[in-house]
Amino acid sequence: MIDSMWLRRLSEFIEPTTDELAALEDAALSRRVFKRNQTISLQGQAVKEVYFLRQGWVGSSLELGPERSQLVKIFLPGDFPGLASIALERAAATLVALTDVTVDVIPLDHLARFFERAPRFLFALLVMTQQERVMLMDQLTMVGQSKALQRLAALIVHMHRRLSVLRPGTGNVIEWPLTQQRVAEAAGLTSVHVNRVFRELTERGLIAREGRQLRLLDIEALSRLSGLPERHFAKEPPWLVKCCEPATVDAAAGHLNRCFG
Repeated sequence: MIDSMWLRRLSEFIEPTTDELAALEDAALSRRVFKRNQTISLQGQAVKEVYFLRQGWVGSSLELGPERSQLVKIFLPGDFPGLASIALERAAATLVALTDVTVDVIPLDHLARFFERAPRFLFALLVMTQQERVMLMDQLTMVGQSKALQRLAALIVHMHRRLSVLRPGTGNVIEWPLTQQRVAEAAGLTSVHVNRVFRELTERGLIAREGRQLRLLDIEALSRLSGLPERHFAKEPPWLVKCCEPATVDAAAGHLNRCFG
């Protein structure tokens, strides 16, 4: 089940081949395990590596000063935490384990070699990053234009949709390892406010909290309340399949070899 989650994420737009998965394995310098709340990397550190998330949840937080931070992204299995920072000399955000996590550490030079061996991943990652951009647009809109009840409903619906891709048949019960403070950071609320909003959602019969899980009692009503548009991301869009035909892929590999060889 754990392996199938990260593999489903990688297969969301293009099915990876056995050779491509082997190239991903070879790109990793090491595999590390972090306990819940451990820091994986710090904002402002020199960018030397990215991570491939195999198990658990990782948060990306912008540190705004003493005891002030904004949780801007939650990574799930199959994501590449730290990838956005490759455009920078120093890391844009702090990465922290929201649960116990397992990551593969991929140095930047290994990342280049990985793309050389598996150039289709360049195309797949391009689409995955645009997908994440749309999700961040939705999140920014919710935080900036919605009331607290809608913000929390939107966060719950957002995570339910993402987890449903990784684990088909999830139904109406999802993991919810986020602390009240983490939810507050993600939704732009205070911790006290989050507690009140959770209580209101529960009293409305929309959710039930069960330890580190949430039961969504009325997903349709929760979605309407959130105001989130329902996004239908394209599986193997024709333009992407065409650009990843063998001749095109061979040409891309040759170009990468000239750049990094």
